[in-house]
Amino acid sequence: MRKYYLTTTILFTCFFMFTQNVKTQTKSLNTYKQKFNERNRIGIDSVLIYMNKLIVSNNIPYKTYGYAATEYLKTKEKKKVNQQLFQDSINKYLPQIKVSSENYTILFDTYILLGNTNKRREKPEQALRYYLKAETIANKAKDIVRIVKIQSNIGLIYQDIGALNKSVSQLKKTLDFLENHKNKLSEKYYQRRFKTLSNLGNVYNTFYQEKGGNEVYLDSSLHCFHSILEDKKFKLSPYKKATIDLCLGSTYSLQKKYTKAIGFFEKALIYFKKEKTQADLYKIYYNLGVSYFNSENYDKAKENLFQIFKINKSGTPDTNLANAYYYICEMHMEEGHIDSAHYYLKKYKKSYSIVSKNEELQQKTTTNLIQLNDLEKRVTKLSNKNEYYSAIISFLILLLALSVFLIFRYNKEKKKTRQRLEELLLSATDKNKIEENNTNINDEQHQEIIKGLHKIENNLYFLKEEFNLYNAAKKIGTNTTYLSKVIKTYKKMNFSEYTNHLRINHIVKILSTDKKVRAYTTQAIGEIGGYKNAKSFTRIFKKHTGITPYQFIEKIDTEV
Repeated sequence: MRKYYLTTTILFTCFFMFTQNVKTQTKSLNTYKQKFNERNRIGIDSVLIYMNKLIVSNNIPYKTYGYAATEYLKTKEKKKVNQQLFQDSINKYLPQIKVSSENYTILFDTYILLGNTNKRREKPEQALRYYLKAETIANKAKDIVRIVKIQSNIGLIYQDIGALNKSVSQLKKTLDFLENHKNKLSEKYYQRRFKTLSNLGNVYNTFYQEKGGNEVYLDSSLHCFHSILEDKKFKLSPYKKATIDLCLGSTYSLQKKYTKAIGFFEKALIYFKKEKTQADLYKIYYNLGVSYFNSENYDKAKENLFQIFKINKSGTPDTNLANAYYYICEMHMEEGHIDSAHYYLKKYKKSYSIVSKNEELQQKTTTNLIQLNDLEKRVTKLSNKNEYYSAIISFLILLLALSVFLIFRYNKEKKKTRQRLEELLLSATDKNKIEENNTNINDEQHQEIIKGLHKIENNLYFLKEEFNLYNAAKKIGTNTTYLSKVIKTYKKMNFSEYTNHLRINHIVKILSTDKKVRAYTTQAIGEIGGYKNAKSFTRIFKKHTGITPYQFIEKIDTEV
């Protein structure tokens, strides 16, 4: 009897400890999960660390949520993401989650995230499927807050698939639902009303764009956004205020009131720059660029559109990125920069071809296809016009060259010109010429590193975006400390100076031999050498050559 009692006691104790341990672990995982809602406060990178803790846990619901949240955040922030890995992981674990009351919340949140990710990837049909699953979970749980949330999301996704009447109907239905459950929702009432009204305003904007440009839709949109700003009960956070400014800017832009639109965009930009929210900055810079373009302020338009290239470092094409190339091509056309127009036309065609492969975007890109064909025709026409004028000039030069005296003089002057140009190039390249130590390199390891540097120089590896001290050391087979020391000893400069020296020399060589490149913009020339910012490229070029890229090109064009 005593033995039976002892065994029972031990088993009960073990079971109790196991239960407590599970509860403690679940509580910790739920704490990590809540960090997702604090992303605006603690930053995206911090949230991703917490989401990774969920991914490596053994709890299937939290693990699945971790995958869904990480994929969403990386997609939203334009970070590189292995879509296949996340898709396989989510497809593996999601079916294992039991649809029960204890899992309602995490299942709902996971489906919402999966829907939002597909929405951002411009796959509305897939997003709708996840949203409808989330709605089923919310109805089972009888969760008023989540029912409102998912109804609003469904209303917005109808907009993306072109069912605009359904979208407006769904969002109005959601507003009615909010009013009927105002007391139950308590403080959540204004949060959800804010979201639904802002969504409805955006749908009215889409109605205006796709249904014949009826101003009534824009008036309805402005009513939605201004009613949010004017109602003090909303208690808008700075972030929400900035998002409404963005929406108002978009609406006034559709009304072609670009000065008003730019004013709202600039106000939103101040906040988004402060908070460094990349996805919102991406939208703001694009909209500002387009508004300045339509105002014919091309300098400001380019300045803002180039910012989206910096944010989308991976160069993953989306509609905004493709359109940005289009607008920049248009501006270079207007300015008569035919080579730059050709350059950005190629960029636009490439981005457009990738974006249009998405079957769900085929209808949206029909207009872009017409736009692309028209742009190609105009670029070709301008190019042919330039070639025509060039042919006339060449013909006149040929007639003048018939004179023996002029031929002799031309050859003589050409020789002098070549000598002057060589002196100019020599002064530009020799100013910071790499002087290796004349003493014999006795250290065998140093010799190997020097050989490795020569390979990097010959293979033009220094032009690649990933070229840095770490990757260079890895490629040569040494460490960063040793590589820095060798460069300092034998090249008489640090690694940054060495990189800039190689890149500037490469650009100088191309400029001196390729007339077409000399017609490029400073931005485009800098990109050839691996520089993404025109201002920093100009500064570095002048430091190494003593003159700006423009002055250098001007001298070459004058002398040749």
